[in-house]
Amino acid sequence: MRLEQLYYLCEIAKNRSISYTAELVHVSQPALSSAIHKLEAELGTKLLNRLRQGVYLTEEGQIVVKTATEILASIKQLEQDLALSKDTNHNQRGTLTLYTTQQLGNTILSEVLTSFHEKYPQISLNLKETNSLQVISNFQADNCCLSFIAISDDILKKYSKVHEKGNNFIFEKLREGNLYAVVGKEHPLIKHKHVSLEEIIKYPIIIVENGCLPYVEMLKKYGDPNILVQSDIFASSSDFITKGFGVALASSFFTISNTHFVFIPISNNIKVSLGLVWRENYDLDITQQQFIKFCVEAFKKK
Repeated sequence: MRLEQLYYLCEIAKNRSISYTAELVHVSQPALSSAIHKLEAELGTKLLNRLRQGVYLTEEGQIVVKTATEILASIKQLEQDLALSKDTNHNQRGTLTLYTTQQLGNTILSEVLTSFHEKYPQISLNLKETNSLQVISNFQADNCCLSFIAISDDILKKYSKVHEKGNNFIFEKLREGNLYAVVGKEHPLIKHKHVSLEEIIKYPIIIVENGCLPYVEMLKKYGDPNILVQSDIFASSSDFITKGFGVALASSFFTISNTHFVFIPISNNIKVSLGLVWRENYDLDITQQQFIKFCVEAFKKK
């Protein structure tokens, strides 16, 4: 039994076609069929049913694929760990290209990147602005390879059958957060320790889009929101908040230090997750793997 036989079987099970799988794995169809026949002979059982509608696993084949998937994943992880261990902190070189939102880049990510640079000074950084929701919904069409985003758990569940790992992306959760109302010190809501979306909807709303939550759609569930300002840039809306003209919404990851703003927890149970996301079939390079490992370890300490 060889690893390539297990790999071929897993790919056939996924694609339900020997001819199509042969094209994907770059081997001839006869060679692929021969590899599976030899595996069946070694195991002493039939693994595939070949029908007009396609190729399907037998009951025994399902058992083999389940174990084979675990074996192949363990080997891939071992290869990655060994590759990472060869690179010391001081001689590792490369470029980290990272997509993120403007708000995260100005707040929590800046601290992460400076700590990463202190540990890996030879790695240069290439930051690109994106939208959290767009990353999740359009990954197959985009060239985004690795993104640092914050997004609502509802959106993650919408685009993923299994939380944190879906059909077309992998989400490495780093931290959980909550939603806040952002007001100026003269706003009537300042006296509240907690505030609900039902209460917020009574006031003019300032929407700062960051692709984290569909704010307008969410507020419409509680009434007809009076949208005073809608902007992609927080700075352009800050004076409206400071002067008490309206209420803004922000996740706990965007609670920046500002003596003019007050952040009031929202009582509605709306969860937001901070994490790294990439296409499921994307081969991460050593630098990207190192950054993911660094972030996971860094957020465990916090």
